[in-house]
Amino acid sequence: MSLTSELADPAGQLSRWCARVFTGSGSVARRVEEAVHGLQPVRPALARPPRQHWAEVGGAFGQRVADLVQAAPPYYALLGMLRAQWGSGAWAHAQAATYPTHAGLPADYRARALNVRPAATTWLDLGDGFPDIEPIPGAPGLWADFLTRARRYQARHVPPGMLGEPGAEAGTARTAWVLSACEDIYRSGRIEPRLARIVDGGGTVEQLRALPGEEVVTELTGLARLLHERGVLWELRRRAEVPPEGTQLGIAGPTIVPGWADGDLLLGRIDPENGIGDGTATLIDVKTVVTVRDPARVTRWLWQILLYAWLDTGDLYRIREVGLLLARHGNLVCWPVDELAGELLGSEAVVEHRRDEFRVLARTILDRVGLSLPES
Repeated sequence: MSLTSELADPAGQLSRWCARVFTGSGSVARRVEEAVHGLQPVRPALARPPRQHWAEVGGAFGQRVADLVQAAPPYYALLGMLRAQWGSGAWAHAQAATYPTHAGLPADYRARALNVRPAATTWLDLGDGFPDIEPIPGAPGLWADFLTRARRYQARHVPPGMLGEPGAEAGTARTAWVLSACEDIYRSGRIEPRLARIVDGGGTVEQLRALPGEEVVTELTGLARLLHERGVLWELRRRAEVPPEGTQLGIAGPTIVPGWADGDLLLGRIDPENGIGDGTATLIDVKTVVTVRDPARVTRWLWQILLYAWLDTGDLYRIREVGLLLARHGNLVCWPVDELAGELLGSEAVVEHRRDEFRVLARTILDRVGLSLPES
């Protein structure tokens, strides 16, 4: 069980603690709603899209924004491929090692690259942990071709920190959709039937990329365009200290607590030798909902981004601000960590006490599942 699922359980120990101590949550949730007042959201082309549509678009856009921030391996898509027996552990490590973020690692780290993740000033080594399996014939070659083409396309048309022309964004959307479908295998165990038929039946990269419908591709392209039109791309770049075009903006998919808490985006100027440039970074959670009028849901988002920052007990990511990227509205809402904590708690005077109390509770929860908080 992850921190997200803990918060989604109203009877759970963590969600009950949050409800008791974060007495100012309602007023902060209303401020999030006010932040998008008057902004017309990007909506699906279908009047009543199937329930699965929302998750598919949300996952694919999350992958697109991750690629915008950093040319890193699609960690959880690769883990999904492993779960589907479409590749071996050694194969997945070899694929991860080809991405720009990992290509310069020493040979022993590249040999287990999927479990080596960048932090602000160091690298996290998550160990090995993959069983030796015999993959489905043909699948590793198909996925290797798919990933190779995707890397080349990104480097040429949509490098980190930049949005592409409409045609390039449409092509990127197709890649992101497929990778998100693979990530869903890792997270839920469910394999999209059309995806399985192509891979298990000896299909082609072109067939994989044809899976998302035109209405989905158009919607994803519209979400990307909104990042530019409403100034979000500039704000993301500003929080990364405006690096040269084509340069990463931070870290995609930061691992806060291995096996329990993974963020969406960490923004900050990355120095190859010294990590985050000025010692500060902004942790961002990406949301693709049409409305933010559900205070209970928005409250859980706020709790999560604050608790993620509090979980970085070793200060591996230098998180000093947190925020929500409301993708369908083209808006980014951010707070300094201590300011958000004070507003949620209703008093800045108790921030340090409640943070320490939460960490004790988190250690108790993690101990039950054999996990631990990160160290410096």
